[in-house]
Amino acid sequence: MRHVFFAVIGAAALAFMPKIVSAQSVTISCEPSNWCMSEAAGISYDTISWSASHPGVGAIFPANCTNQNFCRFYCPSRPGFVTMTVNYRLGGQLMGSATASTRCTAQDI
Repeated sequence: MRHVFFAVIGAAALAFMPKIVSAQSVTISCEPSNWCMSEAAGISYDTISWSASHPGVGAIFPANCTNQNFCRFYCPSRPGFVTMTVNYRLGGQLMGSATASTRCTAQDI
Protein backbone atom coordinates (compact mmCIF):
# COMPACT_ATOMS: atom_id res chain seq x y z
CA MET A 1 0.00 0.00 0.00
CA ARG A 2 2.90 2.34 0.77
CA HIS A 3 4.33 1.90 -2.73
CA VAL A 4 1.01 2.83 -4.31
CA PHE A 5 0.81 5.94 -2.12
CA PHE A 6 4.31 7.11 -3.11
CA ALA A 7 3.61 6.38 -6.77
CA VAL A 8 0.48 8.54 -6.65
CA ILE A 9 2.34 11.35 -4.85
CA GLY A 10 5.17 11.17 -7.40
CA ALA A 11 2.79 11.31 -10.36
CA ALA A 12 0.98 14.29 -8.84
CA ALA A 13 4.27 16.10 -8.28
CA LEU A 14 5.27 15.59 -11.92
CA ALA A 15 1.92 16.92 -13.12
CA PHE A 16 2.49 20.23 -11.31
CA MET A 17 6.12 20.77 -12.34
CA PRO A 18 6.62 23.73 -14.69
CA LYS A 19 6.86 22.88 -18.37
CA ILE A 20 9.88 24.17 -20.25
CA VAL A 21 9.09 25.25 -23.78
CA SER A 22 11.71 26.28 -26.29
CA ALA A 23 10.61 29.08 -28.61
CA GLN A 24 11.70 28.46 -32.16
CA SER A 25 11.28 31.34 -34.54
CA VAL A 26 12.81 33.24 -37.42
CA THR A 27 12.14 36.94 -37.70
CA ILE A 28 12.87 39.32 -40.55
CA SER A 29 12.82 43.11 -40.49
CA CYS A 30 12.99 45.18 -43.67
CA GLU A 31 12.75 48.87 -42.84
CA PRO A 32 12.64 51.44 -44.29
CA SER A 33 14.24 50.48 -47.62
CA ASN A 34 17.05 48.59 -49.36
CA TRP A 35 17.99 46.13 -46.63
CA CYS A 36 16.64 43.31 -44.51
CA MET A 37 17.90 41.84 -41.26
CA SER A 38 17.00 38.46 -39.79
CA GLU A 39 17.36 36.62 -36.52
CA ALA A 40 16.82 32.99 -35.53
CA ALA A 41 15.90 32.05 -31.97
CA GLY A 42 15.89 28.54 -30.58
CA ILE A 43 17.00 26.73 -33.73
CA SER A 44 20.28 25.24 -34.86
CA TYR A 45 21.50 26.06 -38.35
CA ASP A 46 24.63 25.98 -40.45
CA THR A 47 23.46 27.96 -43.49
CA ILE A 48 21.52 31.19 -44.01
CA SER A 49 20.23 31.79 -47.52
CA TRP A 50 18.26 34.68 -49.00
CA SER A 51 15.96 34.84 -52.00
CA ALA A 52 14.17 37.79 -53.55
CA SER A 53 11.09 38.23 -55.65
CA HIS A 54 11.31 41.52 -57.51
CA PRO A 55 9.18 41.46 -60.66
CA GLY A 56 9.32 44.71 -62.55
CA VAL A 57 12.08 46.30 -60.47
CA GLY A 58 15.77 46.39 -61.25
CA ALA A 59 17.09 44.99 -57.97
CA ILE A 60 20.86 44.84 -57.64
CA PHE A 61 22.54 42.88 -54.84
CA PRO A 62 26.05 44.33 -54.41
CA ALA A 63 27.25 41.49 -52.15
CA ASN A 64 26.54 37.82 -51.57
CA CYS A 65 24.07 37.58 -48.68
CA THR A 66 24.69 33.87 -47.94
CA ASN A 67 25.41 33.20 -44.26
CA GLN A 68 24.79 36.85 -43.36
CA ASN A 69 22.11 38.08 -40.95
CA PHE A 70 21.42 40.97 -43.29
CA CYS A 71 21.05 41.56 -47.02
CA ARG A 72 21.38 44.87 -48.89
CA PHE A 73 20.00 45.70 -52.32
CA TYR A 74 19.25 48.71 -54.54
CA CYS A 75 16.95 49.53 -57.44
CA PRO A 76 18.69 52.36 -59.31
CA SER A 77 16.75 52.10 -62.58
CA ARG A 78 13.26 50.88 -61.55
CA PRO A 79 12.28 51.43 -57.90
CA GLY A 80 9.45 49.39 -56.43
CA PHE A 81 8.84 46.66 -53.90
CA VAL A 82 10.92 43.55 -53.19
CA THR A 83 9.78 40.48 -51.27
CA MET A 84 12.67 38.94 -49.38
CA THR A 85 12.75 35.44 -47.88
CA VAL A 86 15.41 34.19 -45.49
CA ASN A 87 15.93 30.45 -44.90
CA TYR A 88 17.85 28.83 -42.06
CA ARG A 89 19.04 25.30 -42.82
CA LEU A 90 20.87 22.57 -40.94
CA GLY A 91 22.46 19.85 -43.05
CA GLY A 92 20.34 20.94 -46.01
CA GLN A 93 17.06 20.62 -44.08
CA LEU A 94 14.93 23.74 -43.68
CA MET A 95 14.75 24.65 -39.98
CA GLY A 96 12.91 27.97 -40.30
CA SER A 97 12.11 30.82 -42.67
CA ALA A 98 10.52 34.24 -42.79
CA THR A 99 9.32 36.57 -45.57
CA ALA A 100 8.77 40.32 -45.72
CA SER A 101 8.25 43.01 -48.36
CA THR A 102 10.03 46.33 -48.46
CA ARG A 103 10.71 49.26 -50.74
CA CYS A 104 13.63 49.11 -53.12
CA THR A 105 14.95 52.52 -54.15
CA ALA A 106 18.01 54.08 -55.81
CA GLN A 107 19.22 55.40 -52.43
CA ASP A 108 18.45 54.56 -48.82
CA ILE A 109 15.44 56.35 -47.42
